Amino acid sequence: MKKLVALVFALFTLIFISGCGVGGDDLSKISKTIPTYNMDIVYNDEEKKLEVNQVLDYINTYDTSLDEIYLHLYPKSFNLDAVNKPVGVLTKEKAYYNGDSEGDILIADVKCDAEVEAITYTGDDEDFLKIELTSAVAPGERLQVEFDYEVVIPNCNHRFGYGENTINLGNFYPVLAVFEDGQYSLNPYHSNGDPFYSEVANYNVTITAPEKYIIASTGSMTDSSVVDGVQTVSYEAKVCRDYAFVMSEKYSVASTTIEGVEVMYYYYEDDNYEKHLQASVDALVTFNELFGRYPYSTLSVAKTNFVHGGMEYPNLVYISDDDMADADYINVIVHEIAHQWWYGVVGNDEYVNSWLDEGLTEFSTNLFYENNPSYGVNADDVVKNLTKNYATFVDVYSTILGEVDTSMNRALDEYDTEPEYVYVTYVKGNLFFNSLREMIGKDKFMQGLKEYYNEYKYLVATPEGMMGVFEGVTGTDLSQFFSSWIEGKIDIIEIK
Repeated sequence: MKKLVALVFALFTLIFISGCGVGGDDLSKISKTIPTYNMDIVYNDEEKKLEVNQVLDYINTYDTSLDEIYLHLYPKSFNLDAVNKPVGVLTKEKAYYNGDSEGDILIADVKCDAEVEAITYTGDDEDFLKIELTSAVAPGERLQVEFDYEVVIPNCNHRFGYGENTINLGNFYPVLAVFEDGQYSLNPYHSNGDPFYSEVANYNVTITAPEKYIIASTGSMTDSSVVDGVQTVSYEAKVCRDYAFVMSEKYSVASTTIEGVEVMYYYYEDDNYEKHLQASVDALVTFNELFGRYPYSTLSVAKTNFVHGGMEYPNLVYISDDDMADADYINVIVHEIAHQWWYGVVGNDEYVNSWLDEGLTEFSTNLFYENNPSYGVNADDVVKNLTKNYATFVDVYSTILGEVDTSMNRALDEYDTEPEYVYVTYVKGNLFFNSLREMIGKDKFMQGLKEYYNEYKYLVATPEGMMGVFEGVTGTDLSQFFSSWIEGKIDIIEIK
């Protein structure tokens, strides 16, 4: 009887979340049916470490019983002897500007309120924690897992690491691996792209750190206090796909509230901070109108030490402090905010289908400029230049290698070089969406994007799911169009 009740509960959960994806934004209701991460974090400034107590209130949201649970331990890839490095050869020197520096996550203790058969580390870099249970967790059933661990932060300008200006803390904690198609998705870290895949969860986080640090975080601040120069700040984030925070003693903060969202820009050495806050606001307002409402109450844009242009997390985006033209800086802001819709709210497996969020985010950036001519960027010219650049990429690779793989349906570890990944995922992905709009017409295309957002809100989208949405809007079989682009059958001449 217990298992029957759990199965009915799990079925209700899936139906309810799907329904909310279509028309609801009641995060409080959805939050009751998904896992919750409770983290108490103490930052040691002298040793550049975190001491963390994490209590995972787990719920089996799948339609099958599970006798094992896997969690990603992403900081393991920052070990100096890691097999799967977080930084490629082309960017290593820039990321590790002071030379090699090690990061790690060291689990001291794991407790579970169910009987545990075994706890082991797996993966090339022991970057997965496997918890085997004596009795399977039925659909809808819950259990609690408590971790005590230390996080060693590397001196590295990356998602996870500290630099001259900021301490970046993304992907630092044990996070549940996704279970799909009868197995867990256990792809490791990779230097190409964003090698992450997670489902929505709730986060209750308390951070204790020296008072001198200003903190930019996923979620909304719920409490704060200062005692003897030490601050304790609490955040709550409901129905978010990930959690991250950034700290800096150099931050100033500019903020405003628009359409019910507090937009905050964390910056240093920025004479144009008001302009960059306004770009953040304009991006939020534009994408609200084009795709559907941003469902959260805060959006933080944080300037950081970061080897790449930017990085997206729910309610929080990194913008690199690397020396770049102001127009490029704004472009990164717009791109990363677009990710709040494509990756943040509408999820996808970024390891396997990276073009699905990156290509659409790049195209969404084009849409921003179309709808905001005051920024002085001609979206048509952008498409023309991208087409020429892509043609050059294909020509150069064909000349040097004799052939070039232009397929988009490749996992991150299937791209031979970082430039190949960028051109196929970002550039060709952008051109794919532009071509789809030209073929089905602007009105149907924009209707399709809104329906795609509503249908997959808080869920995980796939290329097949996206195609199904556009086929429903147009009443047209789009399988040949999608396959020709995704599988690399289309020739560059056809998109000039």
